[in-house]
Amino acid sequence: MSDARARYQFGNEFVTTARPNGYDPNLKWEETSSYNIGLDFGFLNGKINGTIDYYYKKTKDLLFTVNVPAGTNLTDRVLTNIGSVENQGVELTLNAFVIDKPDFSWNVSFNGAHNTNKILAIDQVSTAGILTGGISGGVGNNVQILQVGQPINAFYVFEHKKGADGNPLPDGVDNNEDGTVDLKDIYVDTNKDGKVDDFDKRPLEKPAPNIVLGIGSQLSFKNFDLNFTLRSNIGNYIYNNNASNYGYYDRIDERPGFVNNVHTSVLISNYERPQYFSDFYVEDASFLRLDNITLGYSFDKLGNNRNLRLYVTGQNLFVFTNYTGLDPEVGNGIDNNPYPRSRAFIFGLSLGL
Repeated sequence: MSDARARYQFGNEFVTTARPNGYDPNLKWEETSSYNIGLDFGFLNGKINGTIDYYYKKTKDLLFTVNVPAGTNLTDRVLTNIGSVENQGVELTLNAFVIDKPDFSWNVSFNGAHNTNKILAIDQVSTAGILTGGISGGVGNNVQILQVGQPINAFYVFEHKKGADGNPLPDGVDNNEDGTVDLKDIYVDTNKDGKVDDFDKRPLEKPAPNIVLGIGSQLSFKNFDLNFTLRSNIGNYIYNNNASNYGYYDRIDERPGFVNNVHTSVLISNYERPQYFSDFYVEDASFLRLDNITLGYSFDKLGNNRNLRLYVTGQNLFVFTNYTGLDPEVGNGIDNNPYPRSRAFIFGLSLGL
């Protein structure tokens, strides 16, 4: 069945049409096999306890929407089974009762995980991989790839040449002094064929972190309580699409009669025109974030055995990172959100009966 945008008029009546959709007749469910080995442990009568677990998971007949050749189906993109991928890693959880006294207690919890993934096979025999990771800017640009032997959604970009100052060489300049201004002036000819084109792009890093860490603390002293949660990702990378889409000088007067803002990254890159596929925009987004912290005070021994607790909570108070964008935590590894994550403060009270 179609929708209201594809109707046909019969007299004064518009009739919604019935149209076929593209499909893969051999489509099937993904199949996953996995195993894990775990160990639970405890010391000092359980005051220190935890678990450690190793897992391996392989998924075949991976589902993904891909482009199909013109005329071979009823649409240009179709959901199909494309190959297989593996995930493996180690996870550790620790809990410790550091202090356990009637008027003073402190409990600390820690969790850490090291995870990796790799594409084992792709059934699309006509290409070296499947492009994905659409970005803002240009038409149909993709900066990620699914490629055998690489992590899922590895960034697929050019290696930008750098000057003596460590910054990327500017475009629009004959940097190699060969008499021609072209992509060879700013990008590395990785396959050594004497020219720079799409075949010189190479997989670079990935959005998923190598290590995920978390620490939680619950402390109480007499009627006071203090709780917080810290979280960290290490080894995750982001494509800064805000910078690539707005960080070039030609944008200033791109529309006659208007002056546009440009991204501050242009002060480093000095790009005259957009360079969407430069590895300059793939940034290390490792971070340490204070998710929340709560300070409370309980008034006990109130009338009728009631108690009252006052508390203040702060959320997303700080994040330490070298990422130049607004937030180093982006789900698909492509940052084109111009708005930062909000910081919140909550004041409250709770009455127990």
